This record gives sequence, structure tokens and C-alpha cells, in this order.
Amino acid sequence: MTPTRPRRLLAVLAAAALAWALAACAADEAPPADPTATPAAAPSAATPVAAPSAVSCAAAKPGRGPGLAEDCETLLAARDVLAGDAVLNWSAGTPMDQWDGVTIEGSPPRVSVLDLAESGLTGSIPSGLGRLANLRVLDLGGNRLTGSISTWLSGLTNLRVLDLSYNFRLRGNIPSGLGRLANLRELDLTENGLTGSIPPGLGRLANLEVLNLSGNDLSEDIPPELGELANLRTLNLGSNDLNGGIPPELGGLANLQHLELRWNDLTGGIPPELGGLANLQRLDIRWNELTGGIPPELGDLTNLQYLDLSGKGYENV
Repeated sequence: MTPTRPRRLLAVLAAAALAWALAACAADEAPPADPTATPAAAPSAATPVAAPSAVSCAAAKPGRGPGLAEDCETLLAARDVLAGDAVLNWSAGTPMDQWDGVTIEGSPPRVSVLDLAESGLTGSIPSGLGRLANLRVLDLGGNRLTGSISTWLSGLTNLRVLDLSYNFRLRGNIPSGLGRLANLRELDLTENGLTGSIPPGLGRLANLEVLNLSGNDLSEDIPPELGELANLRTLNLGSNDLNGGIPPELGGLANLQHLELRWNDLTGGIPPELGGLANLQRLDIRWNELTGGIPPELGDLTNLQYLDLSGKGYENV
């Protein structure tokens, strides 16, 4: 062996020791691997993304007020329940003023309109929507929502329009608490499967202009309290199972233009008080069980454009 070979061997061993030390250091810094873990899959566009935590609602934009952040959290929590098989673009990564059907107004800004009419929704009405304190318009008409009308909606005291029409599969009673929506102008529950009676408390909706409950399975008497709706322009209770008589109190609705009671089981005569509806343009009470003649007072309806009394039960027609 020549004298240079030991020195070369020592150099090689020193380099190997240094490489081993560096590898050990790197291993100490990295988290230990879980031998039972499944390798992570690459993100897929078809994989549903979990709803963001309501604790950090980035979509509300910092500085726009805590109220809007609360509205953001409420809608994110309600999204999947409401949408069902549909897709709503509500997410923390999208600014709220770009969310489907959402309008933000006011100072400080809050959600004021939720208009998702004809959006293919197949879920149900989340009770959490009752926390949208500044909501003025809630339009979920023309979808396929199921379940019942949440009693929590009676907490939306600023609501002007509530439209749940043409869902066809909503069931249960009309919540009596809707009579507390003092600012309501329009209530449209047309073409659903609602049952039970019409809540007399709806007569407290002093600002109501449109009440449409047609195309349901409502039964029992028409509440005479509806005659207290002084601003009412349209009253449509057609195509239900209502019985009893036509309340003469309806003759006091001075602003009424459309009165439709067709296709029910109403009995008795036509109240002569209806002749006092000076602004009435349409009167449709066909196909009931009414009896008696036509009150001559109906001749005072000088603005009437459409009158249908056809069907059974009339004399002297």
C-alpha cells in the first residue's frame, strides 16, 4: 500500500459521514409519514367542495359591517339545504354582490333581496333565512321545493314580498305567524299542496295589496278578517276546498280590483255587499255551491270588466 491511499480512504469516509449527517437533519425537520395513510388524490372538478367555515366569511369583505358578515354566514349555512340538486355560487371565495339572486343595499349594507325564482331549487326552505333581518323580498317561486313553510319566516319584519308560488310540493299549513309581517305588500303561495284553514291573522296585514292562495287544498271558511285588508287590490282564493259562505265583510275592500273565488265548495248566496266594491274589475265565483239569485247591487260595479258566475246552484240567471 502506498502512503497516499490511507489519506484518500479517510477523505472518502469523511464525505460519506457528512452526507449521512445532512440527510438525518432533513429527516428530523420533516413530519413523520403515516404508514397507514392513503396517498392524496389530485383535485377533481367533479368533487364537491365543502362549505367554508361560517367563522370567517371572506365574501362579506372586511369593513362592510358585522351585519353583512352575519347575513353571509346565514346564507352559506342555508345554501345546500335550499339548493338541493341545484348549484348556487355562494362561497367565501366569491364576493357576495356576485352571488346568485342576492342583492345588497343600505348603509350599513345588508342583504335586502333574495330572488331565486325559477332557479331549479329542489331542497327545502331553511329556517335560518328568518335571520336575514333586513330582507325586503324573498322570491323562491317556480322551483320544486319540498317540506313546509318555516314558521321562522314570521321574524322577517321588513319583508315586503313573499313569493313561494308554483313549487307544487310544499305541504302543511300556512303559518299563522305570517300575520306579524306588518310591512308585507304581496303574499303569493299559488299552486302548492298547502292544507288546513286560512289563518285569520292574515287580516292584520294592513299594507297587503296582493293575496294569492289559489291552487292549494285549503279548507274551512274564508275568514271574515280578510275584510280588514284596506289596501288589498287582488284576492285570489280559487281552486281550493273552501266551504261556508262568502263573507259580506269582503264588500268593504274599497281598493279591491280582482276577486277570484272560483272552484271551491262555497255555499249560500252572493252577498249584496259586493256591490260596494267600486274599483272591482274582475269577479270570478264560478263553480261553487252558491244558491239564490244575482243581487241587483252588482249592477253598481261600474268598473267591472269580467264577471263569471257560471256553474251550478243559481236561480233566475
